[in-house]
Amino acid sequence: MIIEFKFKNYKSYKEEAILSFEALENDYRRENYFTVTLESGEEVRLLKSAAILGANASGKSNVIWALYTLCFFIVNSRNFDNRTQLPGYVPFAFNGGRLQPIEMSIDFLAKDKRYRYSVIFDTTFHYEGLYEVKGGNEQLVFKTEENKEKGGFGLIVGDAWPSTSFDLSQNYTSNQLFLSICGTLPQNGLQDVYGALADIMAIPIGETINLKAINDSVSDNILKSDKSEIFGQLKRLVHIADVGVHDIHMQEHTEEEFKFPDFVPESQRKQFVQAHKWEVKMIHKSNGKDFPLDMDLESTGTKYLFGMGARVLDVLNRGGLLACDEMNIATHSELFKLLVSLFNNTRSNPKNAQLLFTTHDASVIADGAFRADQVWFAEKNGNGESELFSAQDFEGVGISIPFDAWYKSGRFGALPKFGHIDYIVGNEQKDKADER
Repeated sequence: MIIEFKFKNYKSYKEEAILSFEALENDYRRENYFTVTLESGEEVRLLKSAAILGANASGKSNVIWALYTLCFFIVNSRNFDNRTQLPGYVPFAFNGGRLQPIEMSIDFLAKDKRYRYSVIFDTTFHYEGLYEVKGGNEQLVFKTEENKEKGGFGLIVGDAWPSTSFDLSQNYTSNQLFLSICGTLPQNGLQDVYGALADIMAIPIGETINLKAINDSVSDNILKSDKSEIFGQLKRLVHIADVGVHDIHMQEHTEEEFKFPDFVPESQRKQFVQAHKWEVKMIHKSNGKDFPLDMDLESTGTKYLFGMGARVLDVLNRGGLLACDEMNIATHSELFKLLVSLFNNTRSNPKNAQLLFTTHDASVIADGAFRADQVWFAEKNGNGESELFSAQDFEGVGISIPFDAWYKSGRFGALPKFGHIDYIVGNEQKDKADER
């Protein structure tokens, strides 16, 4: 469960950006937040969902990218060697040529304990630290940092280190996170900490969206079988979504079922098998008869619902955080609202899973569905720097104001500003006259 995420000097964010899931002490929309009692007896109120709105190129997506980058390092950096330059080092570019390290920090819960985990990196890691937080005080679990005088990368274990039998002499480089290494080693007491961060499902949208690759990955890693419980849930979701699909058939083909000419290299065979091992057909009804249709022939919206629906159901079933960029892409606004509402409902979200999403569709926060502390905005200033702020940062904003109407009217900013249409069609003189 995530409490707060901070990052600095990443992509369009020069200054520190802070996104919080802590809920205001207000009982409005009680179903939209939950309370956790920590091992220390402290109580933390956390939101089940948060939305980020803003114009194109405002920096919304970069919040999801930042979270994705941190989680990628935690899961994968143990496999990096000392020749690996860290991917994901994209500092704020408009800085006069002075490229500074990126800083990231996340507050989260693991097994009823509160932690703060931080990293500083450029092409290598310069600092990593994990602290247990009790009553506002931080106790060091471990930290690694460069020793510029002696050279090398040192590990320091604090009073909150949970293990007495773990071998602290493990070899690692400045291109590996110590927490990443701990995730695969027994008897260190940090498996729950590692799991809480490694299980975050952050989904940024790249330049292209390969829906087939996404759905193949979903079939492999989430659905796994047409007999799994989550596959049954997905079928029901697709059915009630009213996309004309009555049922779904999914079959996994074994490697032995594929036949290749002898001249096809083994690497290409494996690549082809991986890309075609799953056969998914949507079942449509017409005149009382079933008609199976290959997934490739379905609409973009149906393909997207298959992949996004599986991810939503997976997080709801196991708990954790789903962070999704442009969650409403290729999705009708009412279906989008339905997917979001699954998180703000005790029956569909018994494990208090959390959702963070970016969108241009302000209707999702309409009709009192969201509290002020759930609504965030991204906006760029005149220097090309993105700023992230909450609806509750504005004076006079109550917990239950009509956010969509206020946002569309420009009261929160974070809206696109367009020039005159005559400029687009070539009448620059009229556009300049209008500006005067």
